[in-house]
Amino acid sequence: MERTLIALWFADIAGYSAHAAEDESGALGLIEILQELSRETVPHYRGRVVKFVGDAVLAQFPSTELAVRAAIGLSASYRERSAATGRARNLRIGVHLADVAVAPDGDLYGDGVNAAARIQEAAEPGQVLISQDVWRQLRGRRQFRFEHLGDRSLKGIGVISLYVVNVENDGTRVPASSITRDRRPSEKATHAIRSLAVLPFADLSADRDQEYFGDGIAEEILTVLAKIGGLHIPARTSCFAFRGLNLDARDIGQRLGVEALLEGSVRKAGHRLRISVQLIDARNGFHLWSERFDREIADVFAIQDEIASSVINALGLSGSQRDKRHLVKSSTANVEAYEFYLRGRKLFQKWTRQNIGLGREMFERAVAIDPNFAAAWAGLATAHVHLFGCDNEPHLEKAREASARALKLDPESAEAHVAAGQGLSMEQRYADAAAEFERAIELDPTLFDAHYYYARSCFKRGDLEKALHLFQQAQGLRPDDYQPLYLEALVLTQLGRQDEAHEAYQRALEFTNKYLDLHPDDARSYVLGAGALARLGETAPAKEWAERAISLARDDDAILYNAGCALAVVGDEERALDALEHAISAGLAGGDWVPQDPDWERLRGHPRFEALVQRLDRRKRVSE
Repeated sequence: MERTLIALWFADIAGYSAHAAEDESGALGLIEILQELSRETVPHYRGRVVKFVGDAVLAQFPSTELAVRAAIGLSASYRERSAATGRARNLRIGVHLADVAVAPDGDLYGDGVNAAARIQEAAEPGQVLISQDVWRQLRGRRQFRFEHLGDRSLKGIGVISLYVVNVENDGTRVPASSITRDRRPSEKATHAIRSLAVLPFADLSADRDQEYFGDGIAEEILTVLAKIGGLHIPARTSCFAFRGLNLDARDIGQRLGVEALLEGSVRKAGHRLRISVQLIDARNGFHLWSERFDREIADVFAIQDEIASSVINALGLSGSQRDKRHLVKSSTANVEAYEFYLRGRKLFQKWTRQNIGLGREMFERAVAIDPNFAAAWAGLATAHVHLFGCDNEPHLEKAREASARALKLDPESAEAHVAAGQGLSMEQRYADAAAEFERAIELDPTLFDAHYYYARSCFKRGDLEKALHLFQQAQGLRPDDYQPLYLEALVLTQLGRQDEAHEAYQRALEFTNKYLDLHPDDARSYVLGAGALARLGETAPAKEWAERAISLARDDDAILYNAGCALAVVGDEERALDALEHAISAGLAGGDWVPQDPDWERLRGHPRFEALVQRLDRRKRVSE
């Protein structure tokens, strides 16, 4: 493990165990306050929260002065915040300077870590204790006041001189203003950063029911940053895969192939909103800057804009590389409608019929509150497209109406043009669909969905060269997404370019395995991975993955269809036809996709297969 000299401290809540025995719920609230304040305070002083352990926190800093100022600031802020809840408590903090071992996951090991913990245990409630090594670094600085406690014998450490430290004024506390801003990172620190991942914002709301809201804010910022020239931003699916994982920033950066991370937290209470954000250098784990926004919830759109602008400024991107107008554009000013829209989008991204149906309901509630909300109408149109075939409702007609409404409200909405194109493609009006997709790409060349669904439309109409080009463009926009790569391989197979197809399947499988490492229960990853394995001649794993996907989503038509494809390729004909039949019963509406799909080649002419294709064709004609 790498070794490095750092300042570090341990902090814990004085008297926590006794309080927890009397009031467990209140004690957990005290831990939440400590964790939230630590996430805000430590980055403010260019530090890194290493880990939380029960009611304690371990943090590291690049200098002893920053460590001590952070400790004093955290202590004061915690006393004030806990008192406001009616459960006033103090922290005990021990600061040390030591040579430590840094594990690959970012954890710290060594005698110095143990010493900091023992120093913290020696502190009285409300005290910040420092070791003699820290005191030697700070003793000549007039702003600090020290009280020598003499030598103390600490268990497992030995005899060590300890000092209580304070500052002449309370300026070390993280201000409680509407925006708390750390200094801008130096040009030296950020000049080489040209890749950034936006991680999901943690939900710190009391009921932990605002994940959709934090995700929505993070995704809006990600979408804006992805449009900035010269800045590589991994896709949402890749970034959000790290939700809840206790990994070091350097590890996440290495896995995503980025030099910096943007992470944050959201706390929503009534009409108030607190958003904390930090920019972290993934090359060394240190924070570059942080900001905290305490606003009315109605200011959420302005906050998103400010965060995106701050990131762009912090990375030193020139004015010519960004829009001078508002970066985050919202087609509603109604926060309640926006919240329903975010709920709908969150549900839609789970990608099952049931969740798409629930997402549709959220979009409907959004447009009921604000009938002029173009993005919600576009979301509603997309939901109807994907619900086509699952029941007798005229989903394509409703998709046309919703997309038309979205485009009337915002003719320059690329998302609305994509929604219109998807509906037209489902109706096999391919020329009209192409016009919508082309317009979407013209409006936003970085929009993944425009290229991806245009490619699918071209595949269905038999324009394979065009489909291949568009899938490759989609892959370029999301280099770590396995889905366009898998479909690129499918097109190459249909074109007879077997060597290229083989290579594409191998790369798709590599990305799929990476995704499954973080999402071991994702049915779509398993089923598309099964298709890649089948094409690579891995029969037994292909069958295993196909069956695993079916077990995870027994009623999902897309999962059942793709499982059938994989099983057909490996020669398990009856099981493949069972899967296809179940997919049709579950609502599959792929009458124009199946004739082009090379996975069914060996079953063409099979009586049962042809009967199922005719059944799909009848469903298509009934819907017209």
